Amino acid sequence: MYLDSSEDVHSRKVLLGFDIGSVSLNTIVMDTDHNILENHYEYIHGKPFHVLRERFATILRKYEAGSILGLAFTGNGGKLACELVGGTFVNEIIAQ
Repeated sequence: MYLDSSEDVHSRKVLLGFDIGSVSLNTIVMDTDHNILENHYEYIHGKPFHVLRERFATILRKYEAGSILGLAFTGNGGKLACELVGGTFVNEIIAQ
């Protein structure tokens, strides 16, 4: 379920999911009721962690750090990203 963009999503508690593959970074921001607040698909052009850093920066401009309740990573770069920033890693086969 997607929320109307006019709702105040910035004050909500959110969960972040990242799929870091060899071609793209897929990101989802959802609230604790599993409403999708944002989703993004970005080509990584061989620089997955640069793109991840930029996506994090964009998210942190919208949501306070204290409102982020959890991070989950999957994909080829997910395990390393999880080690670098924390969160939970889920194998992409299991995630499917």
